[in-house]
Amino acid sequence: MQVDDVQALQQHAAWRLLRADDAPLVVAFLARVFTDGGAHGLPAGELADRLADLLAELDGTPRVPVDARGYLDGWAGPDGGWLRAWYPPGSDEPLMDATPAAELAVAFVRGLAPRPLVDTAARLGTVVDQLRALATEDAEPTAQRDRYLHATATATGLLADLRAVEAAFRDRDRELRAAIAAGDGALAADVVAGRRGIAGTDQGRSFHACYDRLLSPRLQDELTDLLDRVHALPALRTCTDPRMRRIRHDLVAAAQHTRQVLRGLVDALRTGLDEQVRHEDRRVLDLVAGIEDRARVLSAGLADLDGFAVELDDLHPTVVLPMERHLYAPPRRAAVDSARPPAGEEDFAAAALFDQVQVDPVPLSAHVRRALLQRPRVELATVLEQHPLQHGLAELVAYLSLRDEAFDVVLPTPSADDQPGDDDTVTWTDPDGRARTATLPRVVYARRDTDPRAGSRHPAGRRAHPAVPTVLAEDPR
Repeated sequence: MQVDDVQALQQHAAWRLLRADDAPLVVAFLARVFTDGGAHGLPAGELADRLADLLAELDGTPRVPVDARGYLDGWAGPDGGWLRAWYPPGSDEPLMDATPAAELAVAFVRGLAPRPLVDTAARLGTVVDQLRALATEDAEPTAQRDRYLHATATATGLLADLRAVEAAFRDRDRELRAAIAAGDGALAADVVAGRRGIAGTDQGRSFHACYDRLLSPRLQDELTDLLDRVHALPALRTCTDPRMRRIRHDLVAAAQHTRQVLRGLVDALRTGLDEQVRHEDRRVLDLVAGIEDRARVLSAGLADLDGFAVELDDLHPTVVLPMERHLYAPPRRAAVDSARPPAGEEDFAAAALFDQVQVDPVPLSAHVRRALLQRPRVELATVLEQHPLQHGLAELVAYLSLRDEAFDVVLPTPSADDQPGDDDTVTWTDPDGRARTATLPRVVYARRDTDPRAGSRHPAGRRAHPAVPTVLAEDPR
């Protein structure tokens, strides 16, 4: 779209309607009668009566002293072009109907109203379904061109939806900051706990689902194949849209930009909450210092009285802050049994050695990512409660050795206060129907945008090394 093209469109009837002095009256009336009311070809007298009723509702508003019929004649004239008037056969009263330009102006104004929810995941699914139907179904050339135009409009609308989601995230961030600045302590606690954060809304969950699907290699390959097949159709050679050829890259870039904005807003919000907590801690320390000074003055003043003395247990109160960290404790040494294992039986089924199970780590990473959308860290036991083991010990080892850019595997450092019951116990049923149990230290998955040591119960947390930790399982026999 060039500047000359936009300048030429200023003479369009829809553009002139939006710039008219009575644009609110015209748009509201045409929407009430034709767009919302569904009327077609009303007599001019009836249409004038309806306009007179609307003008009566707006009594008191300064307007040009023209009656309802004068308004209609001006809207249908050459300077308007928003109503079409014609005389039916055998009648001396004209019929009037809205023009396509008026429909465009009403649709534009209606689109300016804020939407309660922008479901980007559903819009992405619609785009894929439209391209799949266009590439696989055999239809007439006219139908193919019409479907292609619908798919183009939906795909470009998804780009606009991503910008709308970004704007909604910014508005939500301003609302949360205003509530926290007003002293809503419960809201601040909920934001820290992750229950009412920006990403926890319905729109945030829909965007994350759209973002994860856009980054899926399977969807990327499918979109590439579908776009190539669609643009190779003979019926679309003269009406292809250049935006559709690069729509896959534009969608990924827009989603990544919105994701970065969301991450920056959440980090800024958490930083503001941390600053508020530091101010409150400093105020508590000032109050404690004032109490100490008053206690010293009181003790010194009462000690000079004859026959009267006051004894204070301690002039320095013991204050334990909730976020106080303990000192470093050396890690607990693991007991290693170096005894030689007993020899097994010579006569056994060797086919069991070749019955291997291959576990795909991609679905396991998806389970962890989905669990981390609601909180900054999650334990392995919590993930297994929602997604029980399907392949037994091999799947459990795959969970322990996950390598993903979105999160880290954190193993808490053992301490002297740990008890044997603090370990996690995982149970499953093997293909033979026997119950299996594995005992292993508590494993935590932490998002990369948070401190990976936050999931540890001890201040000296550590990241998991590439080596797989030891798993104690029951003897299959």
